[in-house]
Amino acid sequence: MEEKMKKFGFSLLLAAFLIFTVVGGMALAGDTVKLGAAYSMTGRIGWIGADCVNGAKLAVDEANAKGGINGKKIELVVYDTKTNPDTARTVFEKLIKKDKVAAICGPVITQSTQTVMPLGEKYKIPYAAVSGGIQINAVILPEYKKEGKKSYTWAMSIGTPRQDEVKTLWLSKNGYKKLGNIEPLSQMGDLSAAMYEKWAKKYGMELVIKEKFDNKGTDFTTQMSKIKAAGADSIGTMASGGPATILVKNRDQVGMKDVPMMTSDANLSKKFIKLLGENTGNVYTVGAISNYVDHLKDSNPQKKRILDFVKRYEAKYGKKPRSMFFAPVGYDTATMFINAMKAVGTDGEKIRDYIESHKLEGIQADYTFSDLDHRGIGVDQASVMKIDGGDWVPAN
Repeated sequence: MEEKMKKFGFSLLLAAFLIFTVVGGMALAGDTVKLGAAYSMTGRIGWIGADCVNGAKLAVDEANAKGGINGKKIELVVYDTKTNPDTARTVFEKLIKKDKVAAICGPVITQSTQTVMPLGEKYKIPYAAVSGGIQINAVILPEYKKEGKKSYTWAMSIGTPRQDEVKTLWLSKNGYKKLGNIEPLSQMGDLSAAMYEKWAKKYGMELVIKEKFDNKGTDFTTQMSKIKAAGADSIGTMASGGPATILVKNRDQVGMKDVPMMTSDANLSKKFIKLLGENTGNVYTVGAISNYVDHLKDSNPQKKRILDFVKRYEAKYGKKPRSMFFAPVGYDTATMFINAMKAVGTDGEKIRDYIESHKLEGIQADYTFSDLDHRGIGVDQASVMKIDGGDWVPAN
């Protein structure tokens, strides 16, 4: 009997050892943390997503070289949303349900950001979009706070309300009095129109005309002629990419070359300047601090951080970033999630809460987040930008 008990006990120990070995081996084999990337890499503004992905990959590679997340390797799972809201939703569902990511970098454009918002909240997966039009700070966070809800949406750009304020304030300070507004037929366009109206009133400008255009259009001279007839001495818009280049060229064609046009920060790249051809005069936007790093004082700690990023990016990809907006955004977004996961693990709600209560020393800017600010970029981290010598430079 005693001999049988000894054999039985040994069998249990052996079984336990085998189970531990097999399960442990499986855990080690799949011992990675997955981070999603859902950016527009094709479509109307596809080049934006490519830069974002490159920035995110650099952040992940650097983190893995330093031990990953508490010894676990980070895997960046990348999909193209094709600048299409429906595709963005499909990609998010795949990242969440199939790939089991802890957080998602992306998407791009406001419509896609709105489309995936219910998924982030349903599955408690934080994500950080490149969207100026999503009303995360102006509307969503205040409403959610009243209702006791939590938002899982971040937007890693200056944002339409703050952009338009910086632009309008600059115009007012530089003596412009009559503002013409032309916006795309979209929710972001409606928001931008409302913001220009608000800031024009605050800073002593007259909003003389409001026009709309279809992003699929190829000629907007009719709208531009109306803006000229209204006596506008400046123009504000949230247009980006191809439609923005058409607006600028039509402005010049109707004889308004000397009238400054404020455009979306999505145009902060040399590629956009190239698209403009000879029509680069008096074209402006707003950029975060990474876009004018060469104009910072050497004593500014952000300058060294940004220039070091450019060197590392060039070493990895053999070229400098096409834009000092989108590559830094991808890097900052991935870094933000990696920092959170190092601190609290891969639980989505814990990641969300950690980010909301911690500052991030980023490349695009220094971010200060809170329960009422999921953008984090203050006015002190931004400047009006103009085109000079084939590049974007601070307007002042």
